[in-house]
Amino acid sequence: MPQSRSIAATDLADLDQQVGYMLRQAQLAVFADFIAKQRRAALRPGQFSILAIVGRNPGLSQAQVCSALGIKRANLVAAIDALESLGLVRRDASVTDRRSNKLHLTPAGQRALQAALETQAEHEARITRLLGTAGKRALLKQLAKLCELRKTRSPE
Repeated sequence: MPQSRSIAATDLADLDQQVGYMLRQAQLAVFADFIAKQRRAALRPGQFSILAIVGRNPGLSQAQVCSALGIKRANLVAAIDALESLGLVRRDASVTDRRSNKLHLTPAGQRALQAALETQAEHEARITRLLGTAGKRALLKQLAKLCELRKTRSPE
């Protein structure tokens, strides 16, 4: 039976020279560090993003949260269901559009967000130590440029 190659010895077929592959690898590393830092809050990155957006913008509709985060409605519905079952978010029916829900953090959601923000600051500080302040700023600038691709792609 042939020995399996170690990951370090695997030929990546130049994937490590492609932006998409390296972005995904960086995302996996950053998310793993984020999750490890979320001691008290125990939130996943997507849940944190939703709480942060809703916390800063109480009363946003689910469609507005989808647009702000660039996620599909079906994915947001499942995430809101989970946050609602944890008692962190509540949906209020819109008074102007019965098909729409307005999202708000519950008091428990506000506490969870505050705890997550504290550990998020530690996580960001770790990234800044790794990249340096100028390196982090440059990376964010380059990533913002890549986000422009979303605006130029044709509708699905």
